[in-house]
Amino acid sequence: MSFPRRRESSFHKVASNKKHFFAEFHIDPHFSKKKSNSMKHIRPQSFLNLVIGGLIIVSLPLIVGLFTTRSHLDKLVSQSVELVEHSLAATRDAQNLSKYTRNQERNIRLFDIVGETRYLDEAATWHGHISVLLQRLQKIPVDNEFKNLLIQFQSLEDTILTSLQLAHRGPKKQEKNIADAFMIFSRLDKRALIINTAISEYVDKGLSRLKNSKRTAQKTLVWQTLSFITLTIIMILVLAYIISQPIRQIDKGIDRLGKGDFSTPVFITGPKDLEALGRKLNWLRQRLASLEREKTKFLAHISHDLKTPLASIMEGSGLLHEELIGSLNKQQLAVAEILTKNSVKLQKLIENILNFNMAQAGGKPKGHKNLSLKRIIEQITSEQTPQMLAKSITLDLHLKETTILGNQTQIETLFENLFSNAIKFSSPGGTVCCNLSQTANEVKCIISNTGHAIPVDEQDKIFTPFYQTKNDERHHTQGSGLGLAIVKEYISQHNGTVAVLNRKTGAHFMLTFPAISSQ
Repeated sequence: MSFPRRRESSFHKVASNKKHFFAEFHIDPHFSKKKSNSMKHIRPQSFLNLVIGGLIIVSLPLIVGLFTTRSHLDKLVSQSVELVEHSLAATRDAQNLSKYTRNQERNIRLFDIVGETRYLDEAATWHGHISVLLQRLQKIPVDNEFKNLLIQFQSLEDTILTSLQLAHRGPKKQEKNIADAFMIFSRLDKRALIINTAISEYVDKGLSRLKNSKRTAQKTLVWQTLSFITLTIIMILVLAYIISQPIRQIDKGIDRLGKGDFSTPVFITGPKDLEALGRKLNWLRQRLASLEREKTKFLAHISHDLKTPLASIMEGSGLLHEELIGSLNKQQLAVAEILTKNSVKLQKLIENILNFNMAQAGGKPKGHKNLSLKRIIEQITSEQTPQMLAKSITLDLHLKETTILGNQTQIETLFENLFSNAIKFSSPGGTVCCNLSQTANEVKCIISNTGHAIPVDEQDKIFTPFYQTKNDERHHTQGSGLGLAIVKEYISQHNGTVAVLNRKTGAHFMLTFPAISSQ
């Protein structure tokens, strides 16, 4: 489908207006182009890319939180493993230290009883094992007092080894050296007990540090989790807004097109595929506006062209009906009367079409002045007295003195259409009511009858041009279908509203106009 050629002129007109705008406000158009070009590079290519990119960005805080949690857990696990290894090694070495010391003492006592030198050799071997244990215990990260205790223990062990070496030299020194060794063993037992106590304290302190680290890690993880969750929620809300913004713009554009607003451009910002969809919707809007203008022009032309021959028909039928060109019999008079009535009906239909087209194309009418709605309603209902008498309809008016600012011709036309419909669709012997009141901000008028209620599913459709309700078709009471459409156009041009009130019986219309003080 090719675009119409007249889009070129409208495009040049928009371009020239844009230049005037930049010139008037001293804005550099190249700056806006550079900015828009940079923004286009930032925009995703498609709506799918926007969603996928948004999900990746939203998941980043969760991924960071996962790695942070893993880091804290790894740190706690390494601290726990290190503490357990050191504690087990230190406890085992402390227990072996006491065990090796007792074995060394037992061998020396056996030597003292039996006198065999092999027991002295075994005691020296246990000395080597004890020295290895003391070297390992010195690697434990404990205070200096513990290390000094280990040094003293090693010094006493060295003294015992020296005594054993002297005991090998002869029986004279053997008794004295063995006695010295037994005295040192009592001191070693006390120090071994102190070493075991220090190891237990070291394990307890390590457990306490581990618990503190665990509590600190818990607090840190809780705050980090709350921060990441809050950040994720914020990012989700931002992503939802970014994703929903072009969708809302498309929805508003389609809604305006459905309501017949073809003047407001459809502008979509977002991914490039949605922007392309917005341009297509804007092109559709321009095509619909063009078709609407052509339809209005066509109806105006054909209505105007029909008025000239219709005037001749009405004039001829009037001459025949009044027998100005000769006498007629009863049948001829009946035919002339039918011609006259239908000519008037056709003239009313053509006037409605012209009024409706003028209301749609003409904008707000000129010649506004202060109007008394009470006087206008009384005048309209007085003119329609014959129709009410023909159906034995009672008129019930409750009118307060109200004044609005408006066009008299349009206000009289809309009330004439409403009262004409109320009488036409009212049951024979029924009542047509009108209540007129005013508040500080608005003037309210409710017009109702005792006919059939308007179905809920048709209450919005009855203001559409040429629409006929199902009640009209059942009761063979049909009009042009333009009366209420004209009412809606005229009242909207006066910044007012018209609505159907949902009632079980009868049609109830509520009109509101701005009060003069609020305009």
